[in-house]
Amino acid sequence: MNKKLAMIGAGVVAGSVLLMSSVYAGIGDAQGYDTLKSAIKNTATVDNVTRKVNLSVEDNGKVLFQVNSTLKTSKTGAMGSAEFTLKSGETEQNIHIFNQDNQKIIKTSQSDVYRIVDMDIEEDSGFKKFRDHKDLKQHDPAFAQEVENVIDTLVGNLKNYVTLKEEGASKEVALHLTGSQIPALVNTAGSLLIREGGREHGDELELNPANTFGVNVQSIKDSLPKLAEDIKIQTVSMDADVNADNLIASHTAEIQISGKDSEGIQHQVVVKLTVDSSDFNNTIPDTVDLTGKQVENVKPFNKEAMTRWHK
Repeated sequence: MNKKLAMIGAGVVAGSVLLMSSVYAGIGDAQGYDTLKSAIKNTATVDNVTRKVNLSVEDNGKVLFQVNSTLKTSKTGAMGSAEFTLKSGETEQNIHIFNQDNQKIIKTSQSDVYRIVDMDIEEDSGFKKFRDHKDLKQHDPAFAQEVENVIDTLVGNLKNYVTLKEEGASKEVALHLTGSQIPALVNTAGSLLIREGGREHGDELELNPANTFGVNVQSIKDSLPKLAEDIKIQTVSMDADVNADNLIASHTAEIQISGKDSEGIQHQVVVKLTVDSSDFNNTIPDTVDLTGKQVENVKPFNKEAMTRWHK
């Protein structure tokens, strides 16, 4: 299922990845970069936080897809909760996700059933090894420093485009790239991902809600523009507000893409992401009492679908 969803949302994911890449591309020796890097590191240390995350995709001035969400995360017991509202065309879906008691519970507005995802990763030793390896690296200062050095090496002159504005104890960091300022590699890779995301994949990617925890992914896929040629990333922008505690309180990112579909129709696509963070170290994730509720145990991966994908 994860592979299928990744391919369906490749266009949106590409935008997010490119935006984040551009953010890190500004991280170097410049003052704006140092401020942002320090805030990113400090924000990552908080034990819990509430984030309101909104994502929208606009095509030729019309909003095609929109996600409004509230995420509450806590490092204590790996607890967390999320509430999503997805709008695509005339379709609106609500999704609730709870991480509690070593379980992941999913509830959609299309069903009264609470789906409990089987997170017993002991049966999948490969996944367990990956998780353990990832956790080890996350707590390895030497590895973190190596990653930081690699990013700094790749920065080049892009750090000069990062601006810093100080307002008392608060700071505003911004990165705006347009045209030739956007690295050719980013444009080429982004265009490839966007084109692949809009491509039809046949029966092996049939989006049956039964395989997507009840979420109607097909309606999302159908609403997104399918760019096929002359794809170009025109602008990339990021703005972040750093509060007096050196925490990233809010940031926005936007990417503008132009291209044509298979019928030669020109499209101007805008992907925008906003994140507002609050209640640092004062957030308690929501929980759900399953007593008397309809429940269903499901597997996190559809192995049959994954087998078809790899054929």
